[in-house]
Amino acid sequence: MSSKVNILEIVAGHIGTLVDPKDRRSIADYVTFFLVPALVAGLGLMAGYNLNKDVVSMLVNFGAIFTALLLSVLVLVYEQENKLDAVGGMDPLVVAKKKLLKHLYYNICFSIVGSVFLVALCFLHTVIFSLKTKFWVGDKEMVFVYSQLIVTPLIVFVMSNLLLTIVMIVKRMHAMLTIKAS
Repeated sequence: MSSKVNILEIVAGHIGTLVDPKDRRSIADYVTFFLVPALVAGLGLMAGYNLNKDVVSMLVNFGAIFTALLLSVLVLVYEQENKLDAVGGMDPLVVAKKKLLKHLYYNICFSIVGSVFLVALCFLHTVIFSLKTKFWVGDKEMVFVYSQLIVTPLIVFVMSNLLLTIVMIVKRMHAMLTIKAS
């Protein structure tokens, strides 16, 4: 894969931000950001849920709007880092703020990639919406609906993960902009 489109560093960086205050991997974060979305997707799969055209259209709009907004927030993070560099040693929280900015950078980039991936999955869902395979199990006819059994659970997982990550970004931005040295 071309290094220009390789997102593994962004994904690894985002996963690296799922740590507790002592920089140890946080099991609660892994449960929140990976297991909860997987459970939501699994519940949708077990319920036989399949996205309709209106929901897919709404998700594409969501992904496109949040991609633009997150790019703007990325610029804000960059500006905050420049301000910290200018203040230098005058702020006793410089190290903590720089660490928080680095985490924000990875979280925002991951969310942008997630939003783009969400739009791509929605496109795939639209393209294969009516694709089905019929097969027999004994004397009973079964139908495998690709959009329902593969793509919809992926979309639900990505969307759940994206929403949780955006909440984390907002919380970290709030912390970044309200932390004051005493």
